[in-house]
Amino acid sequence: MNAVCRRVLALGLASVFSGGAAAVQLAYEPTALDWTSGEVGRIGAETLQQTVAHAARHDRLGCVQHCDRLQRIFDRLVVEARQQTRRAALLPWSLTVLHQDDSGAFALPDGQVVVSETLIDDRGLSDEALAFVLAHEMAHSLLEHERQLLTAGRLLLPRLVERSVPDMYVEFEFNFGLLKTLEPVLHQGEYEADELGLLLAALAGYAPARQLEFMQNEVAEDDGRRPLAATHPAATQRLLRLQERLPLAWRLYEAARRDTAGRRP
Repeated sequence: MNAVCRRVLALGLASVFSGGAAAVQLAYEPTALDWTSGEVGRIGAETLQQTVAHAARHDRLGCVQHCDRLQRIFDRLVVEARQQTRRAALLPWSLTVLHQDDSGAFALPDGQVVVSETLIDDRGLSDEALAFVLAHEMAHSLLEHERQLLTAGRLLLPRLVERSVPDMYVEFEFNFGLLKTLEPVLHQGEYEADELGLLLAALAGYAPARQLEFMQNEVAEDDGRRPLAATHPAATQRLLRLQERLPLAWRLYEAARRDTAGRRP
């Protein structure tokens, strides 16, 4: 059982499902991490600037086909994300959309999410599957996975040498042994983002079973080949874990629907 599921159980399932969906907090705030959120966030801001500049130069910045539904889904997810932790409530959540670009989707430490319309078109994503993709990326920001990874990497290097955040990214790029050793940390981060993403999107009103369409397609397209240092677990394992969380996701989804119905005039 990972930290997200433990968080739900610690709150008490009875209080979660009797008190309305708005009261549900699923995320944890990690402690004892190196560097500050600001130090890590600055690198993310630079990454976003470079991504936007590159897309603009090639006329790939901005949405063309899916603008309204992307914004609608993202706005609903942000409402739930802001309730998760004190830090999440203050993050400058934003969505940057690219078109005719193969960058897929990723999130930066400060809550800025980037998604390509090519991913939506190539995968034929429904609203529910798209909500899962966006919520998965937002979960990385919520749980400070980047900062956790940097801290874990630093613990594996000589402690007498001072290292900045940019230094650590150089290590990740050129130190294959370090990256290979960090595989379990990377995989755990993906499992946590999958689970929290599924539950967040359920709270936002997106049916859990249809959310899994994205991972089901990933399994169908998986050719079994793995890189020497795999940053993501096998799609089959990710889908199995998500399926185990479906009962909880359905209860959150139904609680959210009841809460919404109760607030209607």
